[in-house]
Amino acid sequence: MSLLLTGAKTITVAGTPMECIEIYTGEAYTLPFAFTDTVGTPINCTGWTLGMAAKFYTCTAVSSGDTVDISNLVLNTPQPTTGAGTYSANLTAAFTTITSGIGYIYLPVGLGDGSGTPNPTPVPTLTQLTSVLAIVTMTVTRTDTVSGKSDVNREPFGIIIRYQ
Repeated sequence: MSLLLTGAKTITVAGTPMECIEIYTGEAYTLPFAFTDTVGTPINCTGWTLGMAAKFYTCTAVSSGDTVDISNLVLNTPQPTTGAGTYSANLTAAFTTITSGIGYIYLPVGLGDGSGTPNPTPVPTLTQLTSVLAIVTMTVTRTDTVSGKSDVNREPFGIIIRYQ
């Protein structure tokens, strides 16, 4: 199963390539996605549930074409929250055409603008040499067709937040 984000670049974190989107502070984004099999055929996602979570990092990020080089990655402490001990309440993933595995991810305007209580999101500035990186993870829960057991799959992707 593959998760494809429209307009994504490739980011490598700890040797693991993942899709990456660059966004700017003060903007909200809706990103279309599609689940496909190994040959690109849409997957029927009936019965699947989606969840979202984010971890925030400070890093050095340099973009070059479709590649982003990340270095000096440091997990922010404390992590941003929206009152429930996590930032995930502000992120949305939903299917629009579940039988074709098509849906969207919604990233709110507050992802890198210092909002959130009690711990706000980090804010990149024009004078910083560092960037904000949010590793957003979509959790997919589905029932395996062979064993009947519940499978949980995590699909991470990077969000580089730029100063606007």
